[in-house]
Amino acid sequence: MAPNSASKSKANKAGALLCPNCFIEYVEVTFDCEIDGVVLHDVKALKCPRCQEEVFSPEQQQEIQKRACI
Repeated sequence: MAPNSASKSKANKAGALLCPNCFIEYVEVTFDCEIDGVVLHDVKALKCPRCQEEVFSPEQQQEIQKRACI
């Protein structure tokens, strides 16, 4: 079995999102970003610890939209 196979023996938390490339659980990170000239501090995202891909959960997307008044 491949070392990054989805059926690893280590159990993931229920409902945890996995990176589709690495099959590793995303971790939550916080950073500052700029959207349409508005600087948002402490924006939360999910990041793969292996390939560094970042995604936003639906809840995180809603929070960003609310804060940026999009």
